[in-house]
Formats: sequence, structure tokens, C-alpha cells
Amino acid sequence: MTDNTIDRSAADRRGTIVIIVGTAVSAMSVLVYEAIAGRSLGAEGFAPIGVLWTIGFMVFTVLMLPVEQFITRLLVLAGGAAGAVAARSRLIVLVLGGAVVVGVAFAWLSVDQFFAGNPTWVWIVLTIMITRAALASARGFLAGRRRFAAYGAAVAMEGLTLVVLAAGAALADLGATSYGWAMAVAPLTVFVLRPFRPAAWSGPVHSEGVSASAFLGWLLVATASAQLVLAGGPIVVGLIGGSSAAVSVFFVTFTLFRGPITSAYNLVARVLPDFTAMAAQGRTAELHRWAWRLLTGGLALAALSAAAAGILGADIVGAIYGSEFTPTSLVAALGGAGVGAGLAVLFVQQIYVAAGSTRSLAAGWLAALAIAAGAIAFTAASDPVLRVAVGFAAGEIAALLILGLGVALGRR
Repeated sequence: MTDNTIDRSAADRRGTIVIIVGTAVSAMSVLVYEAIAGRSLGAEGFAPIGVLWTIGFMVFTVLMLPVEQFITRLLVLAGGAAGAVAARSRLIVLVLGGAVVVGVAFAWLSVDQFFAGNPTWVWIVLTIMITRAALASARGFLAGRRRFAAYGAAVAMEGLTLVVLAAGAALADLGATSYGWAMAVAPLTVFVLRPFRPAAWSGPVHSEGVSASAFLGWLLVATASAQLVLAGGPIVVGLIGGSSAAVSVFFVTFTLFRGPITSAYNLVARVLPDFTAMAAQGRTAELHRWAWRLLTGGLALAALSAAAAGILGADIVGAIYGSEFTPTSLVAALGGAGVGAGLAVLFVQQIYVAAGSTRSLAAGWLAALAIAAGAIAFTAASDPVLRVAVGFAAGEIAALLILGLGVALGRR
């Protein structure tokens, strides 16, 4: 083991700690932001913020996070050389530009249904899409060059900025749109860390092993399916007849519960480089062992989370957001089960990304999405919130079983 390897390992350990701390800060910041906005605006007034957050979250995770992971993988395989990303810049710009168009188009087409016809929300969405596209690229460079401490700092800074701006909006009573502008500005703090500056780290160079367009294309299909299961619930509640208050109840409950998954997107940036190195070096036995651990641990976590959420979840939501946001205990239990499984499957799917097996990843998530949709359609309940909660839990557990067994049994 060389001195450089020892130094890098020590730096990686420090970076991992910073990512964990930054993730905790971010998770608490989001919770505080939503509590401030929810208590300031009430259930009806908060509805546009819930939809805005859902749009931003889904577009980021479906279209932008894959670009972040794509950039991360490219840089790991190329030993940190920026030329690997420059060679794929047209594809990256195409996907990120498409993400901006999709987000703005949804806001424009739904401005009457979700935003009371106020065109300001469309401009807010446009700004959010641009700043978060920049954030995805910046975080890809930080993770791909193993600047994990900077990555963790970026996560914390964005969250803290969001809270400061939300507190100012509440104190000045600026209205709902001010909370949207806070979401648009916060991602820009990443540039304080100079994410695109040349990096000293250089690792071994490996072949990509898969067409860039095929890799990213199937990854987009996989993440779209995954995020429809994970984050599409508030919109589905509205589409199947739920009131604005029901949309708000589902949003705050499941946003709170899926906090560990949302936060774990930051930890993915820490494990993906190592999984990529394992796959490139042919260490498949290690990847299979990781899959077994994640599968069994995820099923156990789903059961424990369901029990804990069923007992405590509704009271916690009510205490944080107010009694008008409180879900039923059954809805809370289903949310806990889905989050437990979803947290594990998030890390399982990084093995597919690392190995370039995004087509298999997409197939697994499409199957899970079909199961979730079937659960919503055939659940014998009139409450839209309960029906969508059943679909969420069914989809996440199915994804864990399908994808986890796919790697653990060597079938990916």
C-alpha cells in the first residue's frame, strides 16, 4: 500500500463523516423548512409548496440525479480526468436541458390545478430546474473526484440556506411564493466550494464497458419508475379524487417518513465510487455479498419501520405539522414499511449502476411500478390517501425483492 493510497483512504474516511453530518443537517433543515411553511400557510395554503417540492424532487431524481451518477462513474473510471466528462457533454446537456423543459412544462400545464393560476410559480419552477441542474453536475464532479468532504459540506449548506430563507419569509409574511424562491436559490451555494476546479486525485483508468447513451437512457427509465413509486404519491392522490387537504396530508407524511431515503441520496455518492471500482476490477463476489446484506437487512428494516410508524408516526406528524395534517395509523404503518424497503433498495441499485447494468435495473423498477399501480387500483378503500399508501409500500417491497435477488443470485 503506497503513502498516496493511505492518505486517500484517510481523506475518504474524513469525507464520509462529513457526508453523514451534512446529510443529518440537510434532513433536519428540510424538516424545519416544511414545518415553518406548513404552520405559516396552513394545509390549503401549503398545497402549492407540496406540489412544487414534488415536481422539483421528481425531476431532480429522475433526470438530474442520473446525470450526477453518470458523471461520478465517468470520473471514477477515468481516474478523475475531466476530459471523460467533456467527451459526453452533449449527452449531459441534452438530458439536463430536457429536465428543465419537463419541469417547466408540467408547471405551466398544471398552473390552474395546482397553483391557483398564478404564473409566478412557473418562473419559480424554471429557476429551480436551472439551479438544480447545475447542482447535479457540481455534485457529480465532487463525488467522482472523491471530494467527499466538499460534497457533504455542499449538502449541509443548501439545507441551512433553505431554512434561513424560509424563516425570513415567515417573519416578513411574504406569502407562499417566497418559500418557492427559497428552494430556487439554495442550490447555488455549492459554487462556494469550486466543484469544477482541477483535482489532485488520480486513480486507475478503466473502460466504461457500456455505451454511454444506453447506460444513461436505461438509468433514466429506472429512476423514472422508481420515483413514481417513491415520490409521485401526492399527485396521484389528487388525480384519483383527493382534496387539496388530502394532498397536503399525504405530502407531509410521506416526505417526513422518506427523509432517510432522501438523505441517503447523499450517501450514495460515497458508495457508488467504491462499487464502481469493485465492478471494474471484477470483484463480483463482494458485490453479491453486499446484495444479500442489503436484501435481508432491508426486509427486517421494513418490518420494524412499519411497526414503529404504525404506533408513533401519526402522532409525530401531528406534533410537527399540526392536527389537520395527521394521517391514520394504517397509512403511517404502510409508509414506514415502504421507506424501510426503499432505503435498502436505493443502495442495491447502485450495484447495477456501478456495473453498467442499467437495463436490468430498469426492468426491475418497471415491474415494481406495475405492482404499485395494481395495488392502488385494486385496494378496496375509498380513501385516496390509503390507496396510494398501499401502492407505495407494495412497490418498494417488490423492488427490493426483485433487484436484491437479481444481484444476490448473480442474475443481473
